[in-house]
Amino acid sequence: MDVAAFAKAYASAAQARFPGTEVQIEDAATAAGVKVHWVMPDGMRVNQFLGNAYAAYQRAPADIDAIIGAHLDAAPTGQEADPATRRGNILPLVKTTMWLSTSLKQLDAAGIENKQAFITEPLTDELLVAFVEDKPDAMSYVAPGELEALGLTREALMPLALDNLRRQLPALTVEGQNGRYGVRADGNYDASFIFLAQEWRERVDIDGEPVVALPARDELLVCGSQDSDSVRALRDMAARIMAQSAYGLSAQLFTWQDGKLVVFTD
Repeated sequence: MDVAAFAKAYASAAQARFPGTEVQIEDAATAAGVKVHWVMPDGMRVNQFLGNAYAAYQRAPADIDAIIGAHLDAAPTGQEADPATRRGNILPLVKTTMWLSTSLKQLDAAGIENKQAFITEPLTDELLVAFVEDKPDAMSYVAPGELEALGLTREALMPLALDNLRRQLPALTVEGQNGRYGVRADGNYDASFIFLAQEWRERVDIDGEPVVALPARDELLVCGSQDSDSVRALRDMAARIMAQSAYGLSAQLFTWQDGKLVVFTD
């Protein structure tokens, strides 16, 4: 694919992700000078050079979708809300350490030098929590460079995110019976409610301490530590869901101890 075809693919992806935008390609004598102009629905203008993106594509043509996606992620696409509104939309999102590694590799492939794109905290050897701004049309990851504009410190981020998540507790539902339950939220932050386990604990009738599975972003399963049949069933269910989900997290079972997620052992 030559640079002109690549630019057209980029423009199509921009219009698909942000409906209502006008996208024009400005040709140049060299690939490095090719530029894309956007006009957002609110009139905001965005300009991006595609030289780095095209160079990354030439190195790894099979990664074209990831390369274009990473450059779209990096594009300023509208006026930000005021800091107070933005702070109220920050939530914790459970992700895998593999996701973080893959995302950083995609930034490399896209020729984006700033790797400080995410703020994360470890949960287990394979899981972490990332912080996102839950906008009306998309999630965006909170980056370290945004904290000052948000009026936040790194230490204040997790308590704020949990307070925001706590506001969703009234909409939380619990499904199941016979000691096996699914805790349901909106399909995006279900697994995140593990952080508030003590606040929904009384809604599940289980034998022993809570044993939980986080097989996918939209799954939080729970049973009791003294219910061996349910523990076995939960382990099988977690493995099956993780293998099938596009947002798989972990096939392991966990308990929540002293504010930490701990792998459960029978």
